[in-house]
Amino acid sequence: MIKQFVLDYLLPTLVSTGLGGFLLFTLLARLVYDHLETHYHDMLSPKATHGFLETESIGGYMADVWRVARNGEWRRIQSSSWRLFFWLTITTGGVMLLSLSGLFTIFMFPRWWR
Repeated sequence: MIKQFVLDYLLPTLVSTGLGGFLLFTLLARLVYDHLETHYHDMLSPKATHGFLETESIGGYMADVWRVARNGEWRRIQSSSWRLFFWLTITTGGVMLLSLSGLFTIFMFPRWWR
């Protein structure tokens, strides 16, 4: 009973939510990062200028968006629509993390559903 539920419903839902959430979060975080870079460049961490640490090339903008959310600097965003868009981005990232945590739990502890 529970095995069928996990294999037929829960696992595909978590995989599609994790992948879709990652792609959507990547897109939304880039848009928010561009807005912050244009209007609130002092909120972002200083850019690295060499090799693998370059923010633009490896998705460091996602870490900057999370950092702005954690330390509360998002309150400086004056536009209510951009503030709402920022929270949509953070919520999308949170849903992605929850679904990936669910996948981790299913594969690391298979005894409870087998």
